This record gives sequence, structure tokens and C-alpha cells, in this order.
Amino acid sequence: MAASDALFWYVEIALPAFRPIIAGLYMLDRPPRKGGIEAALKATIRLVPRLRQRVVETPLHLGLPEYVDDEHFDLAYHFRHVSVPKPGRMRDLLDLTASLLATPLDRERPLWEAYWIDGVRDERSAFFMKMHHSLVDGVGSLAITRGLTQRSRKDKPPRIVASDGRPRRAGRSLLGRFVTLALDNARASASLALDAAAAPARFLAHPVDSCEQLQATVRGLRGVMLDATQKPILDPLGTRAAGISRRLDVLDVPMSRLRAIKTPLGGTINDVVLAALAGAVGAYHRKRRLHVATLNCMVPMSLRSSHEQDALGNRVGMINVVLPVGEARADVRFARVVAQTRAAKRDMRSGIYPLLASTLTLLPGAAFSWLARQSLGRVNLVCTNIPGESDTLYMAGAKVTAVYPFASPVAGTP
Repeated sequence: MAASDALFWYVEIALPAFRPIIAGLYMLDRPPRKGGIEAALKATIRLVPRLRQRVVETPLHLGLPEYVDDEHFDLAYHFRHVSVPKPGRMRDLLDLTASLLATPLDRERPLWEAYWIDGVRDERSAFFMKMHHSLVDGVGSLAITRGLTQRSRKDKPPRIVASDGRPRRAGRSLLGRFVTLALDNARASASLALDAAAAPARFLAHPVDSCEQLQATVRGLRGVMLDATQKPILDPLGTRAAGISRRLDVLDVPMSRLRAIKTPLGGTINDVVLAALAGAVGAYHRKRRLHVATLNCMVPMSLRSSHEQDALGNRVGMINVVLPVGEARADVRFARVVAQTRAAKRDMRSGIYPLLASTLTLLPGAAFSWLARQSLGRVNLVCTNIPGESDTLYMAGAKVTAVYPFASPVAGTP
């Protein structure tokens, strides 16, 4: 398990108030073909062995956790058929989904669950899948989506999805696991040594690029330190929030509308979303007769290269955006958001996140728990997005009419 993945595994132990789960609700125009989703899941599991592996800790916790084959893997446990309560409105479906999202995954089993949900009004249906964040991030989850969907109503084999390598066996002896751990550490040390030896040559061959990369790293570290020392902002709604149960809601906004807004203003679609979120949150606070000028919003940023789009695991950085929720003028809100996101991209603070993740996983449990609590205590909101499929998708003969992603719930954030 990579350090960036292990971070989500450990943080759930350190902070029970954090549910590191990502999920997606797929709306279907009709009930799927009988046995179709199950067949697609079986085919996808064959292509992605990680879906039938569980997490085990290394001896004496001297190394990162690893994935091994679950010898008792049972698809019937991970894939279930449930019905939405009558009358099957979207509100009823979202309430059912909210309860599924808040339920923790069994850490002794492969870290995912899927649900075919029938009883949706107008003879429609739905599919809900949730996965532990240590298994995959939002962009990586699209590889699983491609395995479960087809391009027509006719059943076809899953499209190619990323394989995460041959699964390891769980039956290795304690001595064998120590040997594996030693070899992994030796490889990592050798890699670091080779990088260090090659650094002077790289600098002489590309002095300008090397200096720019060093400056970007320093700026990134400085930005992360500024984020870490930033004072928490008290949100009255957050102090009243209890537990990790959530009321889920969805809103459809055409991409064409977002592009029409961002183009003349000179920002990005992400900037438009953040500015709109600030306006909506501010309006809700005013409705509740609560005054808050700004809130800290954590914004994940994908660090994947083009050849990593279908890989499992986490390749994501984090930046903090101070949302001007008390600003009534939309153009001023947008300008303030743009200034912050551009500054964060220039100082590369999101790119330094994998280095910090590797460092954090080496800390003792008590120190890690304290840092995790401090970090989450400075976050009021989380805003993230994942790219969607541009083509029409089908799932076991049913057309996918919409996909609604849901992020990890955290106690104390509304």
C-alpha cells in the first residue's frame, strides 16, 4: 500500500468521526437485466484483483499495510439488492443512500460495497457503490465505472480497466513477511541513493529546470506551513452538527452553463463552482440568521499524469481556499477565489502532499492522531469534483441517466 493510501487507512483509526469513503449513485432509466450487474462485477473483479483483497498490517507495524487475497471472499456480501421505501421519490432514494454512506466498511474484508436499488418512481432503478478512500481516489474510481458499464444496451464484456498487479497470498509466514518488508525497504533505500547520486548530474545537465523545481518545492512547503498555521474558523453550523450522518441532496447544472460563466471572467470551472458554493453557503447562513465572513474549504487536486488516469490508489494533493461566504457580490467572490487558487497552483502546495503523506505514516499513533485532529479541525467544508464520462453509458441494459458522486463525511462539518 502506498503512503498516500495508507494515510486514509490510518486516519479512520485515529479519527472515528471521519468516514474515508467515496461513493457514487448511478441513476438508471429502467431495472437492469437480471444478473447483469453481478456478471459485470465478476468480470471487473477478475480484471482488478484489488477488489477481492483485504488489508493486513505488517509485523509490529514496522511497515505500511498491504493488500492480500481474501480467502473467504463472498460477492454476495459485497453486492446486495435493496428497495427504496415507497413512494420511491428522489428524496426517498437519497435518504436511503445517506444511511448507506454513513455505515462504515468492514475493515476485515475487501473495502467496497455495491447496491442495486429498485422501487424508484416511474419504473426507474439505481446503483450505489462505495469504496474506502485507501483503495482509490475519485479519478481512479472511473476505472471501476468503465468496468461496470457498456456503450449500448446489449451485454458486452467490460471495457479495459486498470489492473493493480498480481494479488499477494495471505498465508505467508511471519518470517516471510519480515523478509518481504526488509526487501521493500532495501529497494526504497536503493532508489533514494540512486536519485541522490544522479542529482548533481541532472543539475549540471538542466540547471535552470532544476532550480525552478527546487524553488517550486520550497514554495510548496511554505504554502503548506501557512495552511497548517492558519487559525481555525468557527462555523456555528459545524458546532451544531452531530455525528457523520448526512442529508444528501443533488443539483444538476449543465457544463455549458458553467463554461459560459467562466469564459468571460477568466477563471476555471473549479473557480465557478467554489464561488457558487461560497454564495450558497453564505445564503444558508443568513437564512439561519448566522453571520460568518469566511470559511476554510479543503479542495483536493488530482496529481495524476495522463498514463495514470485508470490506476487505483490515491494521487491527489490538497489546498485550502478561504471561501468569502459573507460577500454578497458574486463578481467579488469569484475574483477572491481565483486569486487564491492561482496562488496555490504557483506555490505547488498541492504537489507537496505525497511527500507529507509519506512522512505522516511514519509517526507514532498518538502523534498521528493529534495531527489528524488538528488538520480536520481547521476544515469547515470540502469541495471536490471528478471528470465524468462524455459518452452515454449503460449498465446491464439500463441507460445511466445521471451519476452523483459523494465525498467522505466528517463530523463537525455541515
